[in-house]
Amino acid sequence: LSVEEQASVKDLEDIAGPVTVTGDPLLPLGTDGSADPLEGQGVPAPAATALTMAGDEVALGSGAGVGQVLVMLAHWCPVCQQEVPVLTDYVAANGVPAGVELVAVMTGLDPGRPNWPPDEWLEREGLEAKVVRDSAEGDLMRAFGVNAYPAWVAIAADGTLVGRRTGLLDDASIAALLGSVAG
Repeated sequence: LSVEEQASVKDLEDIAGPVTVTGDPLLPLGTDGSADPLEGQGVPAPAATALTMAGDEVALGSGAGVGQVLVMLAHWCPVCQQEVPVLTDYVAANGVPAGVELVAVMTGLDPGRPNWPPDEWLEREGLEAKVVRDSAEGDLMRAFGVNAYPAWVAIAADGTLVGRRTGLLDDASIAALLGSVAG
């Protein structure tokens, strides 16, 4: 590597962020495509904070005070690599409803796998969303009860879980998820 390339190489410690989680973690969502057993039950989401690459703190879950859709993305995941352009195109064409935050969570961090560093990958893709960093251990994934990539978590402004999904979503599913938390 050239001196410039060596200077721009990011280690796991450069990307993984400190996160804080308060409240009970959500029960895990199955990966078999079955319905979310917590959907529509008024279950409070945990409150969490995470950092952007610039170091700005972002409130997630019941601490946010605004409807949120979190999309958990692993930079090396082939399905995530398919999902990001779909989501990018959807947001460019339709925007995000008023009163809703779309937050991309960089998780599943592994500097030895493709699209490292993930913040540069999402920037290249042009994704218009707040982008935050999960911990190296995946604390945000665990807190929100998801264990597959990509994973989607919809949280109402009052901090209750609206629903969770895993896998590749089409435009109609993205619209429905964003609309489900719109005030």
